[in-house]
Amino acid sequence: MDLSLITSLYRAEPYLAAYTGHVRRVAAQVRSAGLSLELVIVANDATDRERALLAPLVAAGEAGELAVQVLHVPRETIYASWNRGVRAARGRYIGVWNADDVREAGALVEGYRRISEGCALVYFPYVILRERRWWGLFTTRRMIDVPARPFDRAAFERTSRTGTFYLFDRALYDRVGPFDERFHIAGDFEWLVRAGRLVDFCAGDSLGGVFTQGARNLSGTGDPRQNVEDNIVHLRGGNWNALKPADPRLMRACWDEWGRQDADPPPEIADRLWGPGADERWRRWQRRQRLKPWDEALRAGPRFVIDRTGLRPLLARLGVVKSASRSQE
Repeated sequence: MDLSLITSLYRAEPYLAAYTGHVRRVAAQVRSAGLSLELVIVANDATDRERALLAPLVAAGEAGELAVQVLHVPRETIYASWNRGVRAARGRYIGVWNADDVREAGALVEGYRRISEGCALVYFPYVILRERRWWGLFTTRRMIDVPARPFDRAAFERTSRTGTFYLFDRALYDRVGPFDERFHIAGDFEWLVRAGRLVDFCAGDSLGGVFTQGARNLSGTGDPRQNVEDNIVHLRGGNWNALKPADPRLMRACWDEWGRQDADPPPEIADRLWGPGADERWRRWQRRQRLKPWDEALRAGPRFVIDRTGLRPLLARLGVVKSASRSQE
């Protein structure tokens, strides 16, 4: 088996029909390139509806379109499911496929080739599909191109820059160790930081896929644990400049319960996160985040009208907007 992709599912009914179609399309393209593809689905506490929606993929596996494993488990963290999927996978090279995202076959084929040539992990440019529903009145969709920036270890430790469409050699996973299953949101970032200390990542050229970012998608956007878990990664690495305000009580509780490894941070860093004044810093940060949608709305309204009326190319020629392509705005 050449490639294995792991999908962790929990209450994913709204996405499974489209996901199934994307998987079958990509599998056919990968097969036409002469590679074999396996899908390992870890279904957490699956509902009857989820089981029914997975049936076409199981049938596709039985028909030889691709190899399919469906593992039914009680609910666990996504990173426990990813570790379970890696253990079950038979492929030489491994990636993940979130059910609300779309992967592209070209990146899988390129990733296979690049790893075969010596790369341990390959990441790709991708597109963010940002969907917003504004006060129940209208919905905007914005495509944002994210390039595969050259690998820089310090920059990649400050913030996750690989996207979700990377591929890695199984041998790298064996060196780095499993994903930390105590994380709920930032476990992939934490694993990538560990991996990046062992090897240089390789930037690919092919489009990795489309990452959906919206109110209904499965990512942890807006969850207060995001800052907490990102901070735990930075605290473990001594990357103090990357720390962000976080809920002080949750920050201290997670650090004490499972985040700490060798030692506590310096007293001044601990005070910044959960000492005097940390509550107010967290509230100020939350207020700034709440204002962001209003700023975005001021831009989204005119953009929505321009795109719906087809005026963007004309306005770009007149210099009113920056680009004739919405993804470049």
